[in-house]
Amino acid sequence: MGLILGFIGRDRTASIKGLNFWAAATLVAGLGTLTRILLRNFTSDAVAIGAQNVCLILTAALFLAGTCEFFDRPLPRRFLWSLVVVAAAAMVVFASYEQGPIHRRIFARSVLVALYGYHAWVIHRQEKTFARYLTLGSLLMLLLLISARAVVGYLVPESDGVDSIEIMQVVYAVGFSSADVLIPICAILMTHENIRLMLEDMALRDSLTGALNRRALFQLGDSALAGCQRRGQTLSVLLLDLDHFKQINDLQGHHVGDLVLKGFADRVQGILRRPALLARYGGDEFVVVLPGTTPEDAEQVAERIRNGPVARPEVPVCHVSIGVASSVQGQHDTLAGLIQRADKGLYRAKNAGRNRIETVGA
Repeated sequence: MGLILGFIGRDRTASIKGLNFWAAATLVAGLGTLTRILLRNFTSDAVAIGAQNVCLILTAALFLAGTCEFFDRPLPRRFLWSLVVVAAAAMVVFASYEQGPIHRRIFARSVLVALYGYHAWVIHRQEKTFARYLTLGSLLMLLLLISARAVVGYLVPESDGVDSIEIMQVVYAVGFSSADVLIPICAILMTHENIRLMLEDMALRDSLTGALNRRALFQLGDSALAGCQRRGQTLSVLLLDLDHFKQINDLQGHHVGDLVLKGFADRVQGILRRPALLARYGGDEFVVVLPGTTPEDAEQVAERIRNGPVARPEVPVCHVSIGVASSVQGQHDTLAGLIQRADKGLYRAKNAGRNRIETVGA
């Protein structure tokens, strides 16, 4: 599992974060069991078990670090190293006195509960998908196992310990081993979901400006219009066209024109609020869809766009002409029809001197 995540990470590190942490966690989990087996042949059980506990804690921390990175909530850089140093120092201390094994178990379980508990909280705050539900369920199972093991160990001390053959210890060992496999599988599934969502988003967006493309405009815009019609709300459309854009392309080159388009799209996106949609309609034309927005409010949005600050000061200033059209309750308006009406307003704005707004009624 670790190797699979590592290979995926080599290709997707820039776009999908956290994969290397997950790969390292899987490898450390296997190393923990191997370390205990090997060390018991050369040193005391306290040292061998302590080393395994450090690996268990590091495994949980690496899984957490990977998930936080995956969801753009990175942990402090020194978190992992600080945790390893503290855990290793604690294990050394616990190996030095008679009651150390009991305190070692309390310490290790407390740290694991904290790490897996916070991990579950991070997953819980994200948008729910199958992989995230599965990950959350796996983490909750681990928390339940650790808590149950602690309670049974307190009530029946002789059953506590890695060499115990009591049923609870067997269940605990099997559960942890299963989690070492299940959590990496969850990580791979979350990565797959992320890649799928990225590809779907790329298929809906203009590669230059990041705005929606025409296909997405009509797919999402028609859906928004239908929703407004069901709720008795007005949907407004703005058709925007950059003034004298061809001159910029001709005089300064297409690379500058591309910067102007990207800067304009960024400027408009910074003004709009959900559930508004911005799409590149073609060339230097853009469409803004404003669900639940009256003609008066749509004109205010258009004015903010027309007078909005330049997103990139180094890019030439390019004014914009805007046509506005709104749906009418009781009429069977379509998005294509609204855009055609907004185009008439845009034509008026161009003929009236450009850099202005014109609204077209039904």
